[in-house]
Amino acid sequence: MKVIVSGHGKYASGLHSTIQLLAGEIANVDYIDFDENMNNEMLSDEFKQAIANEPKVVFMCDLMGGTPFKEAVILSQTEKQDIAVTSGCNVGALLEVGFELSTYSGSAEVLAQKLVDVSTKQTTVFRRKPVLKSETFEDGI
Repeated sequence: MKVIVSGHGKYASGLHSTIQLLAGEIANVDYIDFDENMNNEMLSDEFKQAIANEPKVVFMCDLMGGTPFKEAVILSQTEKQDIAVTSGCNVGALLEVGFELSTYSGSAEVLAQKLVDVSTKQTTVFRRKPVLKSETFEDGI
């Protein structure tokens, strides 16, 4: 199983940098940026090279409907491999799923759903709660 992280600008290389800082390299994860010097065909070619000889692939793209997402979807429909495509997933999900890749034996679709589920679970808003003043005793206890 391979995960390919891709997105606009330096999205993929930025995530790569974050992953390296937090956990070092994760095997079977490729990072492919879609920068201003590329067109759809160039990105598709990079994707094809990255998935060559891979029986199962999950794409983790930045935006649903963006070029990396659309090119990954096209490959999922035209290539013979088990390919699933996600968008909007986060670093925490990639960390959790990434460490399972070497032993993972399920389908690309199930792994893609796990990326989405973990991302959803980790997406939150911090809500302030009032701090209760504790009683102060003369001896400091």
